[in-house]
Amino acid sequence: MKNITLSLATAFLLASLGSSAALANDLDALAGKWVAKVESEGQTFKQVLEIKKNKFTFEIVRDGGQTELYAEGEVKTEAYGPFKGAKFYKIRSGKTPSELESVDDDRSMIYSLGANEMTMAVNFDQNRDEPATATRYTKMTAAAETKALVIDKIVMHQSPQSAEYYLCFDAAVGETTKRFNVPDKAYEKDGITIVTDLTIPNARKDATCKFVLKLDDLAGDECGEDMDNRSDGSFTVTDSGSQEFKPEDQWLYTIYWHLK
Repeated sequence: MKNITLSLATAFLLASLGSSAALANDLDALAGKWVAKVESEGQTFKQVLEIKKNKFTFEIVRDGGQTELYAEGEVKTEAYGPFKGAKFYKIRSGKTPSELESVDDDRSMIYSLGANEMTMAVNFDQNRDEPATATRYTKMTAAAETKALVIDKIVMHQSPQSAEYYLCFDAAVGETTKRFNVPDKAYEKDGITIVTDLTIPNARKDATCKFVLKLDDLAGDECGEDMDNRSDGSFTVTDSGSQEFKPEDQWLYTIYWHLK
């Protein structure tokens, strides 16, 4: 199983290398994050290659966000006659960054580059178990990169409830909805901070987060349709931020969030 995993790692790694576009000895053009989707044995993986100066990191991520493999090493640009090329070496890979082993197999490749796209030839440098292929990759921009949106807290400056109340908070980005609700947890008074730590995966900067905040003075009714107070709202996702909402005269609260 270990040899199979390392073989998969090097195969996917070489596939990622083609996303690096540069003239010989020009690592500046290699800098950034590159992403491709690859199918293997009926499963779909996302591979993420990031290059900073002469170092690289690489991840294979399953659908659902689980990391299958992590790798790191060094990179340099090379010229192969009329072709652009890059060499990745001193490669170490494993299940996590803390479980890395050396991979005794340097990788060289050639590629052609378009606007934020790359078509590269893989496994042409020597005879390998994996077949030689050509694959297209995309360079990720800050706006296109997906991260996890974390809604840190809700500060309830004013509550429309006169005594203790129960809270239900649903937030959605795209088709993904997450809920914060602590059963039988009562809140009271104005000016309180409710720590939600609600995480929504696959969120993009500048995307819209829609939410529904419900309150009720009876435990169990706060998430239903017969709640006492309901506030529908939205905000634009940024690296970090906050926004104030005033759905009623006696109701004022602020939502805080960040991307990670």
